[in-house]
Amino acid sequence: MELAYLDNAASEPLRPQALAAMNEAAASLAGIGANPSSAHAAGRKAAALLETARAQVARALGAEPAEVIFTGGGTDSCALALRGLARAARRQEPHRTQIVVSQVEHDAVGLNARDLQDAGFQVQVLPVDNGGVVELEAVAALDTAQIAAVSVMSVCNENGVVQPVSKLCHLLAEKAAADTRNAQGYKTAAGKGTGSGSDSGFAIHTDAIAAAGRQEINFAGSPVDAISLACHKVGGPAALGVLLARREVKIASDRRGGGQERALRAGTQDVIAAVGAAAAFTAAQQELAETKRRHQQLREKLLQGALKIPGVKLASEALAVPGIVQFALQGAEAEGLLFALDQAGICASAGSACHTGVARPSPVLLAQGYSEQDALGSLRISFGWSTRDEDVDRLLQALPGALSASRKLAERERK
Repeated sequence: MELAYLDNAASEPLRPQALAAMNEAAASLAGIGANPSSAHAAGRKAAALLETARAQVARALGAEPAEVIFTGGGTDSCALALRGLARAARRQEPHRTQIVVSQVEHDAVGLNARDLQDAGFQVQVLPVDNGGVVELEAVAALDTAQIAAVSVMSVCNENGVVQPVSKLCHLLAEKAAADTRNAQGYKTAAGKGTGSGSDSGFAIHTDAIAAAGRQEINFAGSPVDAISLACHKVGGPAALGVLLARREVKIASDRRGGGQERALRAGTQDVIAAVGAAAAFTAAQQELAETKRRHQQLREKLLQGALKIPGVKLASEALAVPGIVQFALQGAEAEGLLFALDQAGICASAGSACHTGVARPSPVLLAQGYSEQDALGSLRISFGWSTRDEDVDRLLQALPGALSASRKLAERERK
């Protein structure tokens, strides 16, 4: 049975451009086992491929090559950024012990923030409204003189909601300036994000993993100091991430070893994967306008069919990227629904793939004010570069029966 793959927010299929680039790189390095840190000819050849890939990634993302740090994946990028920025800020000014995150962050940020509490940090959570959008009014209550780092995602991985990151940066900069005037101090040089901690003593990070390939990413024009990305989310290889970090921003890495990646992410780099990532990010950027148009078309088809089914509603009416759609399904539970869809050859999810196999309410729906029971009925559909009209058609054909079966199962379990 041919699969209808509608879980691209978890991982996109490898793009042909990435596969071709990786095959070419592998062939060019065949038989030499080159380490890009080695000083001999083989090492220099590998290093040249790596730095060419770095420059291509930088070009696709509006960054300088020196701002591109290769990591072990999106989670690795988020952890390095949040932990490293917070520790560096506190090291420079010991009173900076607060970390600010949103209520709907992926666990790559949320759990790392929680872990930092064991190291003496306090976590301040920015709430979201019933559409899942960060409430900017909460900035007024922050004491920016105590902030070590801020992390708010660009696009929510569950519902595709676009977060007002630029406006948040602007408000934080204004608040920091006012707090500085009031307190007569705490002025340091942290980063060069135009709306962030350039003069405030803290830096701002955004998890743009769900945004890549769905929104333009232009680091040079962004107000943030660091951006995390995952290569497999744009059709590149898995287990490779990118952290864009301004050269002036201080990051205290706890990864000891060699001096690779600005001495922030020690370890021998995966040259072939980096080449594939460069091809994927380049293709995603070149095709962005067409991707947006195509995803909007697929979204309209999906909503037109799905919202006719009783008990199916769009989880959020807020502004969202068209390629990620979350439904709240009344009376159903995602576990049974996804099993029924899987039996029909349809690949979908309830939310983050990092929680596959764990039956739990959607944390994003809970944050939006849904009940725990309703938050169990989450269905996420996400499009990618390879999504076809017939994939959506098959979902719409199978969804009523799968939903009915899920509701019956949920009703039996509640008795």
